[in-house]
Amino acid sequence: MPAFCPLCASDDRTETHEADDGTPYAVCFHPSHGQDGYLWEPTTSRTETPDRSSGSGGLGAELEIWDKLLTCFESSEDFISYGEVEDRFIARYPSEATLLLHRYGHRWRDPEHRSGQYSMSAYLALRLRDLEKDGLLELEWGPAKGPWAYNEIISQWRLPRRSEP
Repeated sequence: MPAFCPLCASDDRTETHEADDGTPYAVCFHPSHGQDGYLWEPTTSRTETPDRSSGSGGLGAELEIWDKLLTCFESSEDFISYGEVEDRFIARYPSEATLLLHRYGHRWRDPEHRSGQYSMSAYLALRLRDLEKDGLLELEWGPAKGPWAYNEIISQWRLPRRSEP
């Protein structure tokens, strides 16, 4: 079954794979997504994958990952890049970050355990996407900078703005 890239809305350059732990994922290699492509967990419907929502079981529930990711944001700040979110998560939750790093690897945080495409960063970004789908975060895309520059574009996240009465 083709996986349609949520950024390109195309399946022309997508591939589907399975991580070592059995998690299915897809990658789009459109040139605009950088050298490693854009990675996501494809689904046909939110109701068919109950373990992906913030009220579910699995590793995310075991680590309380969704609640912990939300603590990485301040209500007064504007969009921050994925790299900043990951840095904050590691600083606030070093034991959880170490577990994810050892399980999934990372391009440059642990060169001895280099990851494939499904890395600690991919896992955390996908959990942020769960929160966005649940209306708990907002997402936009912007230029990648610093150690993330090889991606060309990167996700930017913030807490939803509450409208004034």
